[in-house]
Amino acid sequence: MSIDDLIRSRRTSMELDRAREVPNSTIEELCTLAMWAPNHKRTWPWRFAHLTGDARSRYGNTIADALIASGKTSDEVAAVRTKFLRAPSILVVGSTPGENEQRTGENRDATAAGIQNILLAATERGLSSFWGSCPPPAQSAVAEFCGFERDTFIVGHIYLGWADRTPETPERPPVQVNHLR
Repeated sequence: MSIDDLIRSRRTSMELDRAREVPNSTIEELCTLAMWAPNHKRTWPWRFAHLTGDARSRYGNTIADALIASGKTSDEVAAVRTKFLRAPSILVVGSTPGENEQRTGENRDATAAGIQNILLAATERGLSSFWGSCPPPAQSAVAEFCGFERDTFIVGHIYLGWADRTPETPERPPVQVNHLR
Protein backbone atom coordinates (compact mmCIF):
# COMPACT_ATOMS: atom_id res chain seq x y z
CA MET A 1 0.00 0.00 0.00
CA SER A 2 1.36 3.44 -0.89
CA ILE A 3 1.75 6.02 1.86
CA ASP A 4 -1.01 8.08 0.22
CA ASP A 5 -3.39 5.11 0.34
CA LEU A 6 -2.39 4.33 3.93
CA ILE A 7 -3.11 7.91 5.02
CA ARG A 8 -6.50 7.85 3.27
CA SER A 9 -7.40 4.43 4.71
CA ARG A 10 -6.59 5.32 8.34
CA ARG A 11 -9.73 5.82 10.37
CA THR A 12 -10.33 6.69 13.96
CA SER A 13 -12.34 3.74 15.12
CA MET A 14 -13.46 1.91 18.22
CA GLU A 15 -14.71 -0.95 16.03
CA LEU A 16 -12.42 -3.59 17.43
CA ASP A 17 -12.21 -7.04 18.94
CA ARG A 18 -12.16 -6.27 22.67
CA ALA A 19 -11.01 -9.76 23.61
CA ARG A 20 -7.95 -10.04 21.35
CA GLU A 21 -4.84 -8.57 22.96
CA VAL A 22 -2.22 -6.55 21.13
CA PRO A 23 1.21 -8.14 21.73
CA ASN A 24 3.80 -6.12 23.63
CA SER A 25 6.15 -6.56 20.66
CA THR A 26 3.65 -4.78 18.39
CA ILE A 27 3.34 -1.92 20.88
CA GLU A 28 7.13 -1.64 21.03
CA GLU A 29 7.31 -1.53 17.20
CA LEU A 30 4.72 1.28 17.14
CA CYS A 31 6.58 3.27 19.80
CA THR A 32 9.87 2.83 17.94
CA LEU A 33 8.24 4.22 14.80
CA ALA A 34 6.92 7.18 16.82
CA MET A 35 10.49 8.09 17.63
CA TRP A 36 11.24 8.58 13.91
CA ALA A 37 9.04 11.68 13.86
CA PRO A 38 10.83 15.01 13.37
CA ASN A 39 12.41 16.16 16.62
CA HIS A 40 13.95 19.63 16.73
CA LYS A 41 17.25 19.64 18.67
CA ARG A 42 17.00 15.87 19.21
CA THR A 43 15.51 16.16 22.67
CA TRP A 44 13.82 12.70 22.42
CA PRO A 45 10.75 13.88 24.35
CA TRP A 46 8.53 10.81 23.86
CA ARG A 47 7.33 8.84 26.87
CA PHE A 48 5.19 5.73 26.57
CA ALA A 49 3.14 3.56 28.92
CA HIS A 50 1.21 0.52 27.67
CA LEU A 51 -1.85 -0.33 29.75
CA THR A 52 -3.60 -3.70 29.63
CA GLY A 53 -5.69 -5.75 32.04
CA ASP A 54 -6.44 -4.09 35.39
CA ALA A 55 -4.08 -1.19 34.63
CA ARG A 56 -6.78 0.22 32.31
CA SER A 57 -9.28 0.34 35.16
CA ARG A 58 -6.74 1.89 37.54
CA TYR A 59 -5.95 4.47 34.85
CA GLY A 60 -9.63 5.41 34.55
CA ASN A 61 -9.88 5.70 38.34
CA THR A 62 -6.77 7.91 38.42
CA ILE A 63 -8.30 10.31 35.89
CA ALA A 64 -11.73 10.24 37.55
CA ASP A 65 -10.25 10.93 41.00
CA ALA A 66 -8.23 13.87 39.63
CA LEU A 67 -11.35 15.31 38.00
CA ILE A 68 -13.33 15.02 41.23
CA ALA A 69 -10.48 16.67 43.14
CA SER A 70 -10.69 19.55 40.65
CA GLY A 71 -14.37 20.12 41.43
CA LYS A 72 -16.21 17.87 38.98
CA THR A 73 -19.09 15.85 40.42
CA SER A 74 -19.00 12.07 40.55
CA ASP A 75 -21.92 11.98 38.08
CA GLU A 76 -19.89 14.02 35.57
CA VAL A 77 -16.97 11.58 35.70
CA ALA A 78 -18.69 8.21 36.19
CA ALA A 79 -18.02 7.05 32.61
CA VAL A 80 -14.32 7.88 32.91
CA ARG A 81 -13.82 5.02 35.36
CA THR A 82 -14.75 2.38 32.76
CA LYS A 83 -14.14 3.95 29.34
CA PHE A 84 -10.58 2.66 29.09
CA LEU A 85 -11.88 -0.90 29.16
CA ARG A 86 -13.29 -0.42 25.63
CA ALA A 87 -10.01 -1.55 24.06
CA PRO A 88 -7.55 -4.28 25.05
CA SER A 89 -4.63 -1.83 24.95
CA ILE A 90 -4.26 1.80 25.94
CA LEU A 91 -1.03 3.51 24.93
CA VAL A 92 -0.38 6.67 26.94
CA VAL A 93 2.00 9.06 25.20
CA GLY A 94 3.66 11.94 27.00
CA SER A 95 6.06 14.72 26.09
CA THR A 96 8.81 15.99 28.36
CA PRO A 97 9.16 19.73 28.93
CA GLY A 98 11.98 21.69 27.36
CA GLU A 99 14.30 24.24 28.91
CA ASN A 100 12.04 27.04 27.69
CA GLU A 101 8.53 27.58 26.35
CA GLN A 102 9.58 27.25 22.70
CA ARG A 103 11.40 23.96 23.25
CA THR A 104 8.47 22.62 25.29
CA GLY A 105 6.16 23.41 22.34
CA GLU A 106 8.57 21.76 19.90
CA ASN A 107 8.71 18.66 22.11
CA ARG A 108 4.93 18.46 22.16
CA ASP A 109 4.77 18.91 18.38
CA ALA A 110 7.32 16.11 17.92
CA THR A 111 5.27 13.88 20.19
CA ALA A 112 2.07 14.61 18.26
CA ALA A 113 3.90 13.79 15.01
CA GLY A 114 5.05 10.56 16.65
CA ILE A 115 1.45 9.72 17.52
CA GLN A 116 0.54 10.11 13.84
CA ASN A 117 3.28 7.59 13.03
CA ILE A 118 1.74 5.23 15.59
CA LEU A 119 -1.74 5.63 14.12
CA LEU A 120 -0.57 5.02 10.55
CA ALA A 121 1.57 2.01 11.52
CA ALA A 122 -1.30 0.60 13.59
CA THR A 123 -3.62 0.85 10.58
CA GLU A 124 -1.05 -0.88 8.37
CA ARG A 125 -0.92 -3.74 10.90
CA GLY A 126 -4.72 -4.17 10.98
CA LEU A 127 -5.32 -2.37 14.27
CA SER A 128 -8.13 0.05 15.04
CA SER A 129 -7.08 3.16 16.90
CA PHE A 130 -8.62 6.16 18.61
CA TRP A 131 -6.61 9.13 19.92
CA GLY A 132 -8.09 10.63 23.09
CA SER A 133 -6.83 13.55 25.14
CA CYS A 134 -6.08 13.74 28.83
CA PRO A 135 -8.20 16.26 30.77
CA PRO A 136 -6.02 19.11 32.09
CA PRO A 137 -6.83 18.46 35.78
CA ALA A 138 -5.54 14.88 35.40
CA GLN A 139 -2.21 15.65 33.69
CA SER A 140 0.01 15.36 36.78
CA ALA A 141 -1.81 12.32 38.16
CA VAL A 142 -1.52 10.49 34.83
CA ALA A 143 2.19 11.32 34.47
CA GLU A 144 2.78 9.93 37.96
CA PHE A 145 0.61 6.86 37.30
CA CYS A 146 2.63 6.10 34.14
CA GLY A 147 6.00 6.58 35.83
CA PHE A 148 6.90 9.57 33.65
CA GLU A 149 9.09 12.47 34.71
CA ARG A 150 7.46 15.27 36.62
CA ASP A 151 5.83 17.87 34.33
CA THR A 152 5.49 15.42 31.43
CA PHE A 153 2.57 16.61 29.30
CA ILE A 154 0.18 13.81 28.34
CA VAL A 155 -0.36 14.37 24.62
CA GLY A 156 -2.83 11.54 24.36
CA HIS A 157 -3.98 8.08 25.15
CA ILE A 158 -4.51 5.81 22.18
CA TYR A 159 -7.05 3.03 22.30
CA LEU A 160 -5.69 0.07 20.30
CA GLY A 161 -7.20 -3.26 19.28
CA TRP A 162 -7.57 -5.53 16.28
CA ALA A 163 -10.09 -4.16 13.80
CA ASP A 164 -13.23 -6.23 13.44
CA ARG A 165 -14.59 -4.14 10.54
CA THR A 166 -13.69 -1.16 8.41
CA PRO A 167 -15.48 2.09 9.18
CA GLU A 168 -16.83 4.32 6.43
CA THR A 169 -14.64 7.04 5.00
CA PRO A 170 -15.94 10.43 6.09
CA GLU A 171 -16.19 13.28 3.59
CA ARG A 172 -13.44 15.87 3.71
CA PRO A 173 -13.81 19.54 2.79
CA PRO A 174 -11.85 20.65 -0.26
CA VAL A 175 -8.35 21.80 0.49
CA GLN A 176 -7.71 25.52 0.44
CA VAL A 177 -4.15 26.67 -0.05
CA ASN A 178 -3.10 30.28 -0.21
CA HIS A 179 -0.31 30.32 -2.80
CA LEU A 180 1.77 33.43 -2.23
CA ARG A 181 4.56 34.88 -4.37
